[in-house]
Amino acid sequence: MEADWYAAAHAALASAQPICVSADALVAGSRSALESALAVHARTLFLSRELGSQLALLYQISDALHANATTFEAEFDASLLELDESGSKLDSVLGRLQDTVVDPAFRSTQSQSIEGQKDGLTEDNSIVSPQTLKNYTDDAGVEELKQQLRQAIDLFQTAHADMSQDLGKFDASLTELADQCGGGLTSMDLPTSSDVSIQVSTLADSEAVALHLGSILESLAHHYDQCSQAVEFLTQPLDNALSDEEYEDRKREREDLIEVLQADSAQVDEVVRELQTRFSVMVSGAVTIKTFFNTVTQNYAVVCKNSKAIFNYRDSLDGHIQSMRKFSNAVSDYFTRRNSLLSELEQLADYFEIFLQSYDALVLEVVRRKTSQALMEKVVEQALDKLKDIYENELAARQKFYSSQGPYIPADLWPGVADPPTGFEIIAHEVSPLPDLRPSLVEEVKNRFLSNRR
Repeated sequence: MEADWYAAAHAALASAQPICVSADALVAGSRSALESALAVHARTLFLSRELGSQLALLYQISDALHANATTFEAEFDASLLELDESGSKLDSVLGRLQDTVVDPAFRSTQSQSIEGQKDGLTEDNSIVSPQTLKNYTDDAGVEELKQQLRQAIDLFQTAHADMSQDLGKFDASLTELADQCGGGLTSMDLPTSSDVSIQVSTLADSEAVALHLGSILESLAHHYDQCSQAVEFLTQPLDNALSDEEYEDRKREREDLIEVLQADSAQVDEVVRELQTRFSVMVSGAVTIKTFFNTVTQNYAVVCKNSKAIFNYRDSLDGHIQSMRKFSNAVSDYFTRRNSLLSELEQLADYFEIFLQSYDALVLEVVRRKTSQALMEKVVEQALDKLKDIYENELAARQKFYSSQGPYIPADLWPGVADPPTGFEIIAHEVSPLPDLRPSLVEEVKNRFLSNRR
C-alpha cells in the first residue's frame, strides 16, 4: 500500500511541476503583454485624439479658405456693381454727348462750307452727318480704359477659376483623407476603461492562481516527501531491543503516519485535477490578455498609418494654402488696378458731364458776347455821329475864318491855317465772327440753366 501511495505522489508531483512552471511563464508573459498593451493603448488613445484634432483643424482650414473665397467673391461682385454704375454713368453722358448736335455756327470755315450746302448735301450730293459733341471726345481713350477694365476683370476671373479648382481638389482630398482616417478609427475596436480594468483583473486573478498553484505544488512535494519517508520507515522492522513503552510509541507513530498518508493519498487526484482546472482558467486568461494585446497592437498600427497619412498631407495642404495666397494677391492686384481705373472712369464721366455743361455755357457766352458786341457797335455808331457833327462844325468854322481873315494873313506865317480839321476813325480788329446760333438752341440752354438752379 505504501508503495502505491509513493507512486501516486510521485506521479502527481511530476504532473504538477511542469504545470506550475507553465503557470509562472503564463503569468510573466501575460504581465509583459498587458504592460506593453497598456502602454500602446495609451499611445493609441493619444494619437486618436490628435488625429481627430488634426482632421478638425484641416476642416477649419478648409472652412477658412472657403470663407476667404466667399469674401473675395462678394467684394468682387460689389466692385462690379460699382463699375456697372460708373460705366452706366459714362455711357449715359456719352449718349447725351451723342445726342447733342453741335450748332453749325460753331463749325470752322471748312466745316461751314460743308454744312452750308443746301438740304445737308455736299457737292457730290452725299448726305453730311450732323456733328455732335461726341465727335470731340477721344473714343480710343474711352475704349482703351474699358479694355483695361475688362482685362483686370478677366485676370480676376482666371485667378478665381484656378482657386475654385484648387479648392475643389482640396475638398476631395480632404474627404478622402477623412474617410481613410475616420474609417480606420471607426474600424478599430478601441477598448474601454472597463475593458482595461477587466484585463488588469484577469492578470491579478492569474497571479493569484499561480500563487495558489505554487502552494498546491508545495503540498504535493510535502506529501511526496512523507510518502518517501513512510516507505523507508514502514519497511523497517520494529526493534526488539526497545522497551515496551518505546515499542508502543513507535507502533503508534507508524499507525498515525499511515492514517495521515491514507487521508492525503485519497486527495492527491482531486488536488491534481484542481491544479489542472485552475491552470486551464489561467490559460483562458492568458488568451484573453493576448487577444487584448493583439487588438491594441492592431489599433496602434492603424493609428500610426493614419498619422503618417496626415503627416504626408502637409505638402498638399501647403500647396492649397499657397494657391489661396496667390488668389489673395490676385485679388489685391485686381482692386489696386480696378480702383485706379474706376477713378479714371469716374473722372472721365465727370469731365464729359462738365463738357456738356460747358457747351451750354458756351452758348450763353456767345449770347453775352453778341450782346456786348451790339452795345459796342451802338457806342461806336453814336461816337461816329458825334464826331461827324463836331468835324462838320469845325470845318465850317475854319472856312468862315479863312474866308474873312485868310486873305490878310501871309501864307508863310502859318502854313496850316488852311488845313481841314483832324479826322478820326474807329477801326475794328479782325477777329473770328461770332456764331449765329439758332434761337431755339439758345432758348433750350436758358431753360436748362433755369431748371438746374431750381
